[in-house]
Amino acid sequence: MNATIYRRAPGPVPDLPTTGVRPVRDEDHEALVGLLGESEVGWWRLFGRPESSFVVEADGVVAASLVTAHMGKTWLSHASVAPGPLVTAAVAASLRATGSGVLVQVEEGDTDTAEMVTRLGFTAEPGELPVLVVDGALFTDFDGFAREFTKLLDDHTWDGNLDAFNDILRGGFGTPDLGWVFEWRNSARSRVALGHPATVEWLEEVLRICHPANRDSVRTRIEAARRGEGPTLFDKIVEIIGHHGPGGQESVDHVILELR
Repeated sequence: MNATIYRRAPGPVPDLPTTGVRPVRDEDHEALVGLLGESEVGWWRLFGRPESSFVVEADGVVAASLVTAHMGKTWLSHASVAPGPLVTAAVAASLRATGSGVLVQVEEGDTDTAEMVTRLGFTAEPGELPVLVVDGALFTDFDGFAREFTKLLDDHTWDGNLDAFNDILRGGFGTPDLGWVFEWRNSARSRVALGHPATVEWLEEVLRICHPANRDSVRTRIEAARRGEGPTLFDKIVEIIGHHGPGGQESVDHVILELR
């Protein structure tokens, strides 16, 4: 099964309830094996950092977060009887004890773990993510961009609606579930192709179909674009992609934009 590596960058760890969270003890061995498996726990016994490893106890050990340092890298393994706040609390305790530079491996399709580690400040390593390419040399207008972007999707055609573009970046249309790199080659050409003239054309279409209450605002944007002012269509697309990447409002989607 494919997996993605996530790294914990420097930064504060969310303040989570610590009820039941305690350091690992020797007598926890059997419970840890039940959660993580004999080989994982055996590896931790050899290279683990007990001072940074924690369990959650509630009528027995129900979640664990084990930190292992080996070959210059620090790895975190975690498990629980069920996904949810208990394992998140254990992982957060490990992060507070360890700091940044911690790595965790997320198996393909494990969206619960991907969402949890993202909330805790992890980001996918770009070199570990699938790369999907749009090449600015293959189109000269917005319709062409829509055509090339559609090639990245499974059994779906994107018609150029930017609200739909935003929805597609959330996943479910054939792009990788646990994040991907949006590599935009020849982006300087696209910056020109999707500049102010293309923005005017796009806004004129928006004006034709938008709600009457929004028409004055759209007309103002059209006049600004005709003067070469304001954000372009290229700028708007880049902004939307950024919402789904590191530091964005929907960073859980792990879409990393690389302008080439």
